[in-house]
Amino acid sequence: MAKLKITKTSNGVTIDKYVGPTVVNGYHFGGTGGDTSQSGNQLQGQVHINGHTAGQGFIIAQKGIHKFLVQDASANTGVCTLANTPNPVAGQMNILVNLSTLTTANVVTAGNIAGGATSAYVTYTVSTVVGPVAAPRVGDYIIGFTGNASVAQVTAINATAAGVGNVTVVASGNVGAQNSVTVTNSTYASRITNKFVYDFGNDGNGYPNKFRYRLAAPDATFVQVQSA
Repeated sequence: MAKLKITKTSNGVTIDKYVGPTVVNGYHFGGTGGDTSQSGNQLQGQVHINGHTAGQGFIIAQKGIHKFLVQDASANTGVCTLANTPNPVAGQMNILVNLSTLTTANVVTAGNIAGGATSAYVTYTVSTVVGPVAAPRVGDYIIGFTGNASVAQVTAINATAAGVGNVTVVASGNVGAQNSVTVTNSTYASRITNKFVYDFGNDGNGYPNKFRYRLAAPDATFVQVQSA
């Protein structure tokens, strides 16, 4: 197993900052772990170290294909395992992967969301999707709602008129119709290297889906991995 490269700064000199010198569309591809207080961006995730509360953290070292030694904002350290959830429990962590942006999304209520209903629809124009994943998939997360339900998981893909996408998401409270908003179609990493990120889905051959990534907004080639 190739270990994830970790950016380090010593005596004012930062090393292993980039995977390589190659720049694609103005951005370096891939990413590195390391303290996110260093210059530039390093991989970031939400970590829940045993005995502490969940919060943003960074990778100190890789301990297994799915496990990392991490540090949280209170300088607690521990080993956490990647999980497919926006709310990791003790011993878990997540790394958000933005697969695409839905730039003209219209969040439409199904029932009275503000009154406590737990479903909504997201309608978007297919031609505005930017990213290597052309449409949300069941199990993906739509992020960018206003109100309490800023993250909602896709539960079904609905048939719609030509040229329009429509997905059913699970939402909870305080989500009204929102016209011309930008949301992201996202997932969480099951594995990450310096160049590739994998999700918890299946490519049809028994392997997780694999994407090239960068630490910037998705484009036709690259997904975006969370960083700071």
